[in-house]
Amino acid sequence: MRIGKIELTQERLIIAIVTVGALIALAVYLIFFAPLMMKLKTEYLKCKAAENEVIECRNIIAVSGRVYGKRVLMTEKGLSRAMNELTRHGKTKGIDFISINPGKINKEKGSRYKILPIEMEIESAYEEIGTFLGSLDDLEKCLIKVKSFKMSLSAKDPRKITTHLIVDLYLSGRGYEK
Repeated sequence: MRIGKIELTQERLIIAIVTVGALIALAVYLIFFAPLMMKLKTEYLKCKAAENEVIECRNIIAVSGRVYGKRVLMTEKGLSRAMNELTRHGKTKGIDFISINPGKINKEKGSRYKILPIEMEIESAYEEIGTFLGSLDDLEKCLIKVKSFKMSLSAKDPRKITTHLIVDLYLSGRGYEK
């Protein structure tokens, strides 16, 4: 019967060793592997968010390439075409140009652009000036930045507004030099 007790003890020993091994494996998993898996999951979610952001940016770039692909900054030689586009665009928005006074072309050191300041006095309804200023980004031959504007009621027609605008018209810094 000792043989049976020894076998029975060996069976219990094997079960105990397997149980201890399983507990050690579980402890190693919980101590080392589980935190790494959580960190991996967090990093994966960050990567997916960054990937979605990149896809969104690529879509924006693709759309802007189609929208702004036609935009070309004029050089000083093409200045009259840029001014014509500005005035034509204003006329389509209901703007009456009273005066347009271009200033002296400036180029800051290290800049790729030349800037032509333009003082304008225009007359329009309140809604029309808002539409005009909001649509300056639609111009294809020039880039315009509004520096300042002052509005007052028109002396001729109280339903209209006279606006004194100062804008910067950006020109290409390459090409024709005076």
